[in-house]
Amino acid sequence: MAYLKYYDDERERWAALKGRVGQAEARLGVQLLARQFGLSLKYVAIKFTRGRRHSKGGRHVIILNLDWAGWRTIAHEVAHTYQASKLKTFTRWHCKQHRKLTDRFCAWLVEQGWHQGALAHEVALAEIEREKREHEDRKAAATPPPIEHRIERREAQVRRLETRIKALTTRLKTARRSLSALQRVKAKQERSEP
Repeated sequence: MAYLKYYDDERERWAALKGRVGQAEARLGVQLLARQFGLSLKYVAIKFTRGRRHSKGGRHVIILNLDWAGWRTIAHEVAHTYQASKLKTFTRWHCKQHRKLTDRFCAWLVEQGWHQGALAHEVALAEIEREKREHEDRKAAATPPPIEHRIERREAQVRRLETRIKALTTRLKTARRSLSALQRVKAKQERSEP
C-alpha cells in the first residue's frame, strides 16, 4: 500500500502536470529534460507502449505508456533513469532521493510551461517545417533539371573521359616503348649467342 501512496502523493503534489502528451512531444521532452540535468541518453532507449502496460524507467530504457502518461509520469521515469545511471548508490526505487529528483524535474517542467502546451507548439511548428521541406524535396525531385544543367553535366563527363583517354594513351605509349626495348634486348641476346 505504501507503493500506491507514493504515487498518490506525487499526483497531489504535481496536480498541475495532468494530461497526456503525444509521442513526438514526449520523446523531445525526455531528451530536453535529460540534457538540462546532465543525464546522457546515449545508451538509453526511449520506447512507447499502449494498453495495460506500465511506464517504467531504468538504467538503459525509458518506456512511456502514451494512453495515460503525462509530464509527471515523464519526470518520474526520467528520475528513475537518473537515479540508476548517475546516482549508483540508491537502494530503493521509491525513496526520498527519487522524490527529490522527481520534484526537481517537475518544477523545471512547470517553469518551462510544457504542461500548458509550450513544447507541443514547438513540436507542431517543427513538424510543419519538416513536412514543408519534404514537399519541396519531392517537388524538386519530380521536376527535371533545366537543359543548361544537363549540358553542364555532359560537358563535365566529356572532360573526365578525355582526361582518362589522355592518361591511357600515355600509358599505352610507355608500354609500347618498354615492349620495343625488351624485344631489342632479346634480339641482341640472340645475335650474340653462338
